[in-house]
Amino acid sequence: MDAIALFCALAAQRGKVSARHYSNYAAYGHLITAGLVTETGVVESVLCDECDQPHDAQVVYENGQYGYYCPDLGFMPMDRSGLTAAKPDFAKFVAALAKALNCQRRKTSPVLGETWRIGAIDTHGGDLVIYMHPTLQHAQDIEAVATALGKEMNTRFCLILTACGALSVEGVKTALLTDVVTFDVVSGDLNVLVDLPVIVDAPVKRKGGRPSNFQTPLHELILERQNSGAALSGRNAEAKAVLAEFIEKYPNIHPPSHPTVKRYITNI
Repeated sequence: MDAIALFCALAAQRGKVSARHYSNYAAYGHLITAGLVTETGVVESVLCDECDQPHDAQVVYENGQYGYYCPDLGFMPMDRSGLTAAKPDFAKFVAALAKALNCQRRKTSPVLGETWRIGAIDTHGGDLVIYMHPTLQHAQDIEAVATALGKEMNTRFCLILTACGALSVEGVKTALLTDVVTFDVVSGDLNVLVDLPVIVDAPVKRKGGRPSNFQTPLHELILERQNSGAALSGRNAEAKAVLAEFIEKYPNIHPPSHPTVKRYITNI
């Protein structure tokens, strides 16, 4: 599981989760180091699977010992290290994403509830304002986002990023974070994989200059792999395969970076 997928898995649970279930992933340590996930206190409940009928049990602290009560077995002590809680730091994640996008009109606290404004970027057709909400899975999520946006200034283009869910908000485009963002484990920064104005059908500002030498062969190579059925289902795995094939096939052309290949794959 990569870092953004792990962040989304935590965010989708809307609260504290057990760090023990995720700490074996290398990505977990990277997110902790970057401050995008924090460990805080202990979890509120655990699953008791010691008795005949597994059940959820509230964590308590009694006589200097953490544990929980089981109706059949009584008090069941637990070591605190197995109860450590973790949660996403949305404020730091939003700030990191705003930095990656070079946003204007950033906001360091939620607009309302769990709806965050990441900021605005320019397009040829006007501002694109980008928001984030943990999930778009239920009617309550849609209502919460709509209420929050009602407190914001109207804009022609609006995009909501989310960790989980495909429900849409009227008049607003939505996208999954895993399709838009990647995490650089070396720098601890977020990188954007796609041109967000394209997602909302905004006019794209064309950059001047000569196209990159790898642009045409990379585009053709990705399409060739997709049309032949050789393309892998995971974007990370496919990007590695494409990059290796590019280097072998075009040894005289300076190869693109791994994030660039992922961005091309996503756009195609």
